[in-house]
Amino acid sequence: MSDNQIEEVKSKTDIVSLLSEYLELKKAGRNYKANCPFHGEKTPSFMISPELQMYKCFGCGKSGDVFTFLEEHEGMEFGEALKYLADKAGVKLTTFKTEITSEREKIIEVNKSALNFYEYVLNSHPQGKRILEYLTKDRRLKPETIKLFKIGYSPESFNAFSDFLTKKKKFSLNDLKLTGLLVGRGIDRFRGRVIFPLMDHRDNVIGFAGRILPWVRQDMAKYINSPDTPAYHKSKVLYGLNITKSYIRDAKFAVIVEGEIDMISSFQAGIKNVIAIKGSALTEDQVRLIGRFAKKIILCLDSDFAGDEAAKRGAILAENLGFEVRVAHLEGYKDPDEIARKDPEKFKKAINDAIPIWDFLINTAVSKYGIETGEDKKKISQEVIPVLVSIEDKIVQAHYIEILARKLSVPVEAVFGQIEKNPSASLRTSEDVAIYGQAKTRRQLLEEKLLVNAISQKSKLIFKKETKELVSSEFILKVINNFEKNKNLPEELKEGYGEMVLANSESEDIDKIIFELTKLKLKQDLEDLGEKIKLDENNKELLTEFGEISKKLSTL
Repeated sequence: MSDNQIEEVKSKTDIVSLLSEYLELKKAGRNYKANCPFHGEKTPSFMISPELQMYKCFGCGKSGDVFTFLEEHEGMEFGEALKYLADKAGVKLTTFKTEITSEREKIIEVNKSALNFYEYVLNSHPQGKRILEYLTKDRRLKPETIKLFKIGYSPESFNAFSDFLTKKKKFSLNDLKLTGLLVGRGIDRFRGRVIFPLMDHRDNVIGFAGRILPWVRQDMAKYINSPDTPAYHKSKVLYGLNITKSYIRDAKFAVIVEGEIDMISSFQAGIKNVIAIKGSALTEDQVRLIGRFAKKIILCLDSDFAGDEAAKRGAILAENLGFEVRVAHLEGYKDPDEIARKDPEKFKKAINDAIPIWDFLINTAVSKYGIETGEDKKKISQEVIPVLVSIEDKIVQAHYIEILARKLSVPVEAVFGQIEKNPSASLRTSEDVAIYGQAKTRRQLLEEKLLVNAISQKSKLIFKKETKELVSSEFILKVINNFEKNKNLPEELKEGYGEMVLANSESEDIDKIIFELTKLKLKQDLEDLGEKIKLDENNKELLTEFGEISKKLSTL
């Protein structure tokens, strides 16, 4: 791939347009800002420069261009990012190699063929007839639902699957081993199971889940999944997001269920903004992925959520990353699949009536133990206090401290006291953000403002000798000299200059900046002279110079 084509794709891709597909951008002077997608924050420190076509987070330090964003945010390899952006920009990569360039892409290609095989067996082969009847009659899945979610079936045959992929599709056994589709001596891992393809949010087939049928031996695992591969990581997948992401964005919230069947039944019942996780615990990667489409989550989980510590940690993590997290109570039904099939209207009402996660956890503890005795209240306290400690927003925390105190009929001070005694309270910080580098001086900040504004406004004041003399930074002087000679910035200067552009979004008056810098320089000169005079109090030249600078400063 030639550098020319890479530059052509980059020049035809606007970083602001691209990133606005993933983040909520707000104009900030000449730049744009957003909450950083790479670390949790509540105050935006992620800046994007349309002028330089780059981004920089002043919280975690991540920076780059359109390619690095897709690589780090979407998990794409460079070749995949290049092809993706080329397609969007209408650039034909004439010299791009057609062979697969990574293990991830090879896995996705093999999985796509495997999916075609599974779908064919379910819908068009005699072995799929009984399974299709089971799905439509027993599970009440409509044919259009089965087609939309690309549900398939893996036959009981020992070699039909591997023969199809190796003999007809010409994949090697090594290719199939990469995907984890085969076990033992080349037997399909999912043999005899209903197949649910696992897609990323860009519709790539990254893995599969297989479910046993009710008439086969029940000593087998009910569900099995693809092993972790370069394409599939269980902790990063949200089942159904490729289909429901637009519904989630429109509804401004996501309904979270456990497993493929719960998700599909919910969707078919009219709850379109639904996605599924594996198990009951949300991971940080999943939370951040949901955050691209909505900042509100409603949990509809069929396990003992309140007693599942991992599930609670996931929900609390989402809250502390700025999400609104609620819990729906599916009264009288064991899981979302059952209520979706039997009473979809009640399911929708349960979602509408979902309560905040903190209320749910407090209410559950009170219901579980009762409040009749001091021992009951002690058990509630032991369960709920760690939850209250985990609330980072102090106002929200104070609100629920009062609620717990009222429910237990104890003074608010008693609950506060227990929180202070909790060992994890002292370990928390108000912001989960690492600030890199030391604070800059006023003079350093003004020098950066001068450079950025002068270049942006095409002012030649920056090139005057008397202006350069105000600048103490060798780095800024190098940048000024490069621009004065109409030279492109060398690589070693580009990143530092880009960070200054991103940090100085607002357009400011250059004359005022020069005025402020002049005063600061004169003050610094006076301090330096003062130190010298201390060592040589009778030096007339130093005293004269001190007087002249003092006079200049006083006139300003």
